[in-house]
Amino acid sequence: METTLSESQQPVVSRTRRIVDYGSTVRTESQRRPSFVLIATPRSYTKMSHHHEGQDRLQRFEYFLNVLNQMCIGFITIYISYLTLRTGLAGTGLHAWLVTIGFSFFMAEGVMIHYGGNVLTNGYKRKTKTTIHWVLLTLGGGCGAAGALIKMIQKGFLLQSIHGKLGMTAFVLCILAMTSGLSALFSARVKKLITPLLNKTFHNFLGFACFVIALVTQYYGYQTGYFKSRSETDFQILMKCLTLISLVLSSYGPMKALYQKILNISQQF
Repeated sequence: METTLSESQQPVVSRTRRIVDYGSTVRTESQRRPSFVLIATPRSYTKMSHHHEGQDRLQRFEYFLNVLNQMCIGFITIYISYLTLRTGLAGTGLHAWLVTIGFSFFMAEGVMIHYGGNVLTNGYKRKTKTTIHWVLLTLGGGCGAAGALIKMIQKGFLLQSIHGKLGMTAFVLCILAMTSGLSALFSARVKKLITPLLNKTFHNFLGFACFVIALVTQYYGYQTGYFKSRSETDFQILMKCLTLISLVLSSYGPMKALYQKILNISQQF
């Protein structure tokens, strides 16, 4: 006996419903390429690794230059100290020793304190660096100004040579830099007159200008009769080269800091 199903009892075949075959081994192109795979990930990682490697190489290079600078500073300081102490610390000898200790040693080390490439102070906290900075620059400014003043008194403040004129300029800038340094130290109290950023930028500029002119003065000092009568010509050239190298390498950190402060000022105004 055949049973005939009515139209309402027959199974309905839906052609719009999506059928998922979990057992099928045939995959379409869209199934083979998952959308969650990041193809650019290895490329980005490579760029980041190259960036870090470049920074590490630059930092190692800055460390090398700083060590070279420390060697130049040490050689200049030790030799001038030996030369002046051997001939006696009186008159020109005392002048040469004080300005070398003050400007070429204490001030050179002081202006590099906050420089990240300084191998001697890189691990210190900022507060400790600031304290060392003030101590070194106070000693440097005091010794350098005293040494320049001794020579100016000897000459009756009538300095005609390039070495003498630059030395007097360095003396004046040193006094101004030390005065502005006190105002920068107490910048919170004088902020009604000038903003702390402007005050510190002005102090940094004066100190850096004093340091540059002082080392240029030291360069011309090797051409004076005092040094010529006590050293050979080749050694005079060597001392000039070491002084210029020390000037350039010591100025890198302060110039970066001064440039950053100028950018901050331009953004505020």
